[in-house]
Amino acid sequence: MIKNIILTFLFFSNLLFAQYNLNYFVNKAFQNSPVLHDYQNQGRITKLQSNLDEAKNSAFKVSLTANYLFAPYFNNNGKILSTNPDPKAIGYDAGITNGGLYSAQINFEKDILNGGLLDALQQQRLTLDKTYQNKSLEEKHALKKEVTDQYLNSLQQLKLYNLEVKTVNNLQDQLSITGDLVKNGYAKAQDYLLLKVELKTRQINLNETWQNYKTGLSQLYSICGITDTQIVKIDSVNLVKNVNSREKSNFLTKFYLDSLNTASQQKLFETKYQPQVGLFFNAGLNAVELDNIQRKFGMSAGINFSLPILDGGQKDITRQQTLITEKNLTYYRNFLSNNITSRLKNSEEKILSLKSNLGSMEEQMDDYQNLIRISKKQLEQGNLSMINYLALLRNYIDLQKSLINTRISYQAEINNYNYWNW
Repeated sequence: MIKNIILTFLFFSNLLFAQYNLNYFVNKAFQNSPVLHDYQNQGRITKLQSNLDEAKNSAFKVSLTANYLFAPYFNNNGKILSTNPDPKAIGYDAGITNGGLYSAQINFEKDILNGGLLDALQQQRLTLDKTYQNKSLEEKHALKKEVTDQYLNSLQQLKLYNLEVKTVNNLQDQLSITGDLVKNGYAKAQDYLLLKVELKTRQINLNETWQNYKTGLSQLYSICGITDTQIVKIDSVNLVKNVNSREKSNFLTKFYLDSLNTASQQKLFETKYQPQVGLFFNAGLNAVELDNIQRKFGMSAGINFSLPILDGGQKDITRQQTLITEKNLTYYRNFLSNNITSRLKNSEEKILSLKSNLGSMEEQMDDYQNLIRISKKQLEQGNLSMINYLALLRNYIDLQKSLINTRISYQAEINNYNYWNW
């Protein structure tokens, strides 16, 4: 009995007393996912883009400009700068240079009519913002499935390890009883040796399942972005099938958003065919000669207007491109919708099959437990050989392992069903 306590302590001494459930690891994965952080930051950038669009296309633009152009003349009766040079003068044509330029101005500009550009940009931004929100939901959904799958894998190894601990403890008890029977001549030494060999085999399996659990837990840490390497004991889990009352799958939302984005791009392109009106105002110095330059300060204001007439049919071409893109999205959406329906049907059938197998195995387990109890008494009374008892015990352990594996497979298939039923 002391050996049992020591063996159990050695393997569980590395386990923390705190329990770690599935929600803990899922939340850690959400917190540490760089992809989710990226989508959140992209959403913030998109919101800032609204202010940038407003500043670029609607706000007042104020600028300072200064220019100086030196265009000298030679052989011009000694006058280097002039707007009316002598016919024999050498230099640039005055019609091109105006004889020079002296300018220092403050400029104001504002677009007052830009063909609905701001509305189109706003619609595009809102669609992009919804797209990042949907991508974030999709990533969380996929990450939750991945974490749950690995959690179940680790839990499977832990349950197999616990089974081996229980088996080793039972064999140690049986070995102690058999040893006493051998000393008193009620059992053969061969029986004791057979039991001892079986115990060694189970101790090896115990080590293997423990290493498998640590490996599975390490992989779970990696998926969740957990840097701590401590070995913890995870809780059991009981997943249930989700009931989806929505008319369409959330997986199809991305096609709806892609369609909106395509439409907003087309609308943005077509804003250039609307009237564009802008006001401008400037004030300051603007002169072409130094003479009386102090009197060349002034101001000017005006309006700019543009409206495209012909562009070679670009609008019609882009509309055709948009329609083709919409058709492609429809094909992909229908294909995924049919694929999801097929996956859910197959998953439901597999869940029913696993559930049926579990029922049969649990009934078989009850029979085996009764058989093991009877066989232990027969062994102690000398009415059953050790070889037959160990063969029966191995079958019982194999059934327990199969039951553990089937239960985990059942939970994993529910997780798979819930992933697609979203």
